[in-house]
Amino acid sequence: MLWLIASLILLQAIFHWLFEPIIQLLTPLFGLNFLPWILALIGLWLFTGRSSQ
Repeated sequence: MLWLIASLILLQAIFHWLFEPIIQLLTPLFGLNFLPWILALIGLWLFTGRSSQ
């Protein structure tokens, strides 16, 4: 039982060490920091509209 607990802690530490850089890179994407820029671009696109010819 002690080996099971030790191996689970070791496995969790290894996964944390491997995936920490990926989590740091993907945090802004999942935090939706780009959402105001996309909404601003869509708003500009909608307000400019077609030229009346």
